[in-house]
Parts: sequence; structure tokens; C-alpha cells
Amino acid sequence: MPFDMPPPANGLNAPQVSATLARLHQDARQDRNVLLRALPAILTGYLKARSTFESAEPYLKDAYISVSPEFGQLMYLAALSAGARNIVEFGSSFGISAIYLAAAARETGGRFTGTEKDPSKAQIALANLAEAGLSRWSDIREGDAMESLAPLQGPVDFVFLDGWKDLYIPVLHLLEPKLAPGAIILADNIFSFRKTLKPFVEYVSDPAGQYETTTLTIGSGVSWSVWRGKTG
Repeated sequence: MPFDMPPPANGLNAPQVSATLARLHQDARQDRNVLLRALPAILTGYLKARSTFESAEPYLKDAYISVSPEFGQLMYLAALSAGARNIVEFGSSFGISAIYLAAAARETGGRFTGTEKDPSKAQIALANLAEAGLSRWSDIREGDAMESLAPLQGPVDFVFLDGWKDLYIPVLHLLEPKLAPGAIILADNIFSFRKTLKPFVEYVSDPAGQYETTTLTIGSGVSWSVWRGKTG
């Protein structure tokens, strides 16, 4: 193929994928208004020693709480470079991060499995994956992730944790027997939920544990771990 010819559209450059992501990232800007409406409840919750997430929960039904385009691209490239064929997400919301990961699954010939507790969000996430042309390589499991992920078959090559923060450790423990050697685990919001996620960070950072972990100063903080343990 001549060097001056553009590469064929694929991955995140596929027209359906790029157009859907552009629309969703534009829509996600409304989250600023949601957080402004939630601010009084957040301040009141702070005085009562409640977490920001707990205080804002009633306002988050319509919030995207999405990854940034930069972080989405990073996840896509990480999954693609690892050749991840079994990709799992805890907390898919409206499906923005799901599209990045499902696009990687299409490239590797694998499959993406997302989870979302809110039924409305789960259905919209599925519709967004369909709009992006990725339904064949993806699924969103509605309901409690501890239940919906229990039947999942391994080996799991890539995990993104972005749901309820106090469930990061339980979900990870659920998946550990299914992790492939060298599996990548990304966990979001490490800085914005320092107190809640402190036990999780300590767990994956334990030198005597089964992970190699670093923290990336991206957005609200991301931990990047590689599983070096043995499958059960």
C-alpha cells in the first residue's frame, strides 16, 4: 500500500466508533450541572463524615461520570497491546468506557463484558455500543456485579474498576481465580476517593502480594496493576 494512503478505518478511528464517542463525550459535559445541583448535599454530607459519592448518589442517575478521551485511549491501547481477549468492566454507566474497551476487544478478536446496576443506564449503554457497531463483541450485565460476574468464564485478561468504590476489593477477589497471568487491572478515582480506596490501594500495592502496581496521575488518579499470582 502506498505510504501516502491513509490507513483503513479501524479501532477508535472506525466511523461509527468515533462518531458515537464524540457525541457521548459532548453529552457528558452536563455532569458539571449535576455536580452543582449536588453540591449542597455534598457539603452537608461532609459535615456528617459521609463520602462525596454517598452524598451525591441521589443526583447521579443522569450523570455520565465518564472517563476522559485521553484515558479512554490509554485503556484502548493498553488492552490492544496486551492482546486482551477477555475484558471486564465494573461500573459501565452509559457506556463511554465500554466503547473504548469493546473496540479493543474487536481488534483482538475477544469480548468485552460490562456491568451496570442501574437498569436504565444498562440499556442505554447497550444502545450506545450498538450505535458504535460493537454489539457483536460486547455485553452489559445488568444488576449486582457480584452476582452478574460470578458465572463469568476465565481467563480474564483486562479489568477496569469504576463502580462503587467500596466494592473494588470484593469484585477483584471475585475475579482473581479467573485472572490470566499478566492480567491488567486499572482502577479509577484513586485520588478523589482516597479514604474509601485506601484499603484497595494498599492491597494491590503490597510488596508481599500478588500484584505489581503503580499510580498514574491521570484525571482523578488511576492505579495500574499487573497480576502475578496464580489462578485458582
